[in-house]
Amino acid sequence: MKRKTYIYRRFERFWHWNQALLILFLALTGFEIHSSYKLFGYQRAVVMHNVAAWALLVLIIFAIFWHFVTGEWKQYIPTTKYIKAQIEYYITGIFKGAPHPTNKTVYNKFNPLQRLIYLGLKLFVIPVQVITGFIYLFYIYPDNPAHSFDLTNVATVHTLGAFILLSFVIAHVYLTTTGETPLSSIKAMITGWEVIDVDDNEERAKQLHKAVEESVAGYYRLDKNGIITDVNEAWLDMYKCKDKSKVIGKHYSETRDKNNLPELENIVKRVLSGETITGIPVVRKCFDGSSGKHILSANPVYENNEIVGIEGFVLDINDSKELSDHVFYTVRNSAAGYYRLDEKGNIVDVNDSWLRLYKYDKKDEVIGKHFSFTRDAGEVEKLQDVFNKIMAGEVISGMIAVRKCKDGSSGKHILSANPITIGNKIVGMEGFILDITGLENE
Repeated sequence: MKRKTYIYRRFERFWHWNQALLILFLALTGFEIHSSYKLFGYQRAVVMHNVAAWALLVLIIFAIFWHFVTGEWKQYIPTTKYIKAQIEYYITGIFKGAPHPTNKTVYNKFNPLQRLIYLGLKLFVIPVQVITGFIYLFYIYPDNPAHSFDLTNVATVHTLGAFILLSFVIAHVYLTTTGETPLSSIKAMITGWEVIDVDDNEERAKQLHKAVEESVAGYYRLDKNGIITDVNEAWLDMYKCKDKSKVIGKHYSETRDKNNLPELENIVKRVLSGETITGIPVVRKCFDGSSGKHILSANPVYENNEIVGIEGFVLDINDSKELSDHVFYTVRNSAAGYYRLDEKGNIVDVNDSWLRLYKYDKKDEVIGKHFSFTRDAGEVEKLQDVFNKIMAGEVISGMIAVRKCKDGSSGKHILSANPITIGNKIVGMEGFILDITGLENE
């Protein structure tokens, strides 16, 4: 399935085009300095080459900062998976109309071969060019010729690096013509949008993973021995711990005091036997010695049909003024539903738990519809207010909401909501819901 997707962010495109222009300009002036031709004149070419070198260095510093702040540095982590298939595709497959061995996504922009090449350029070729260039620029000949340093080797290495960069540029430009159309990849780097092959299951899994990492709903994962193997930032915030390394590898018993530990041990035992636990109210012990209240869901983790651990979500309810102590101790039979809206409030994705809570059978019944159809008239305004706050950059956790189901019935759930951002722009809203229907009768 093909879909138009926003792949390249604004700064990414700015950095790409300016870096390309500066490298080409450095090559143009550099080869004139080597007397390969006359264009600007030697003295002028030297000055222009030096100015362009400083401009590139400043751009590189900003790019490094941007990559680490946004997490885009992960795009360059090398992998050998599919690399043989990728090489065979470029050598022969591309000429036979063979399918591309890897799919481009927002989370995986580069194929394995591109990752290796780009990483090599960033860690070796460009640093060597910068170092040799500045040695040549700032080396001062001593008064005593006997102590002088021969710059011939430095110049040779710098020139070799220039040829490598030029070879990369030529190959890079050629490969951009192998996309959907000869100019589609170039157009994508101008607009940011590209039509790509999408594996819906893989895309949904990655979106959900991103939602978990950025959500105000806490996520946790245990192995079958009860050792914590993963948590997200929201979980750390709830347990008042700033360093994930202080949590990973610890037994879950450290998250409960003696009075509440037996309850958690029973939950773990049930889940490891194959049961799914949803909507259980519990009291946690935080790492600073304080306590807090949250709603817990727990699911068995399977590998090769064998239960190897537990994972689930926790929603904090300490700050919820709508949730009384009676409600806290009577919440039962809920499920963690995931939803995602675009910037217009249209539903982009939901998981199976969300469908069950709203009593729908298929995603096709809700995808593309505005969120207002999930509420009665009196509740739409409340949800619109939530949506407006999220689109303004706020986050919401522990809010009580009343939903309208497909069959006309209603239900209550606890709502969490986060803004979805691309670059600095908020493009939608996503979050989780936990059911609390019927608790007023318990």
